[in-house]
Amino acid sequence: MNPRGAHCCLSCTRFEQAPAALEAAMPGLSSLSSAYAAVRGEDGICILHERYVASTSSCASFAQAFA
Repeated sequence: MNPRGAHCCLSCTRFEQAPAALEAAMPGLSSLSSAYAAVRGEDGICILHERYVASTSSCASFAQAFA
């Protein structure tokens, strides 16, 4: 995990953090709580690697998302 910076998952085009997308990617999540919960912060799903990651993570496959 790297400190938050320009090449972190949060600014990658392959990062999905919408609550509805998290609940769809992780069946059963809503039985524990909700993807809308504050405890997940800005974490989300890497659609390339198909895993839950911290928004501050990074990898060699980073692709800059443009606003």
